[in-house]
Amino acid sequence: MVRGQRTQPTLTADIYADVIDHTRFDSLWRASKKFGRLDTKAVVSEAYLTYVAALSTADPEPYFVNSRLAFWINAYLASLMHVMHFRIGYRSSIWDSTLLTRDTFIIAKASFTLRSLADTIVATARTVRARAFLCTGSSYAPPYPTGASFGKSVIVQMRDQLRRVLRNDKFIFYDPAGNTLQISVALESWLDGMTREAGGVVEFIIPWVAESTAAQLALNREGMKVIVADRVERWMRAR
Repeated sequence: MVRGQRTQPTLTADIYADVIDHTRFDSLWRASKKFGRLDTKAVVSEAYLTYVAALSTADPEPYFVNSRLAFWINAYLASLMHVMHFRIGYRSSIWDSTLLTRDTFIIAKASFTLRSLADTIVATARTVRARAFLCTGSSYAPPYPTGASFGKSVIVQMRDQLRRVLRNDKFIFYDPAGNTLQISVALESWLDGMTREAGGVVEFIIPWVAESTAAQLALNREGMKVIVADRVERWMRAR
């Protein structure tokens, strides 16, 4: 039996039972994060190799949705570590259009790329909020999750990730002078889902941003311009 593999759930199983044991990967992931960056040397460790072997043969389908979501998020993170370690020659994802598609991984007995894993995460969660997990190592992408995902805590973790993204003025910035909401191009793929789920981009964002920003957005949404920019711009003055 591959270490890390869980038995199939029964009708009386805990609804938060994980597809496989993510504990060792959680420890590995936390230890690999260094001041916001990812140290990928762990991909040659016994713990990592055992974990990806368990991912490759697992069957997430019989499990409850939160456990399946946690499984796919961790599969994405583990695969990202591989890509970043063995494709160390790339310097900017802006110039590497194949970053998310050129490597293939066997997960749950099927072939996936980082892009198809990302699509599976969003489809499993059934909400664009799951895109907050889709880090790539780029300074323009969402930050790395603090730890691996687990069925019992993945929804809380998703809320925390969403706040980390939408409260960061690198991704979202409201300019009251022009009544303009700037959205980073990194979130462009979120926009249709935001509108579909909340009726509009501003309506989606309000519950997740800081209270002061939420108040400004709510009071000034009439006539507000929403623009997507390669880089969110704001004026800074000396203090």
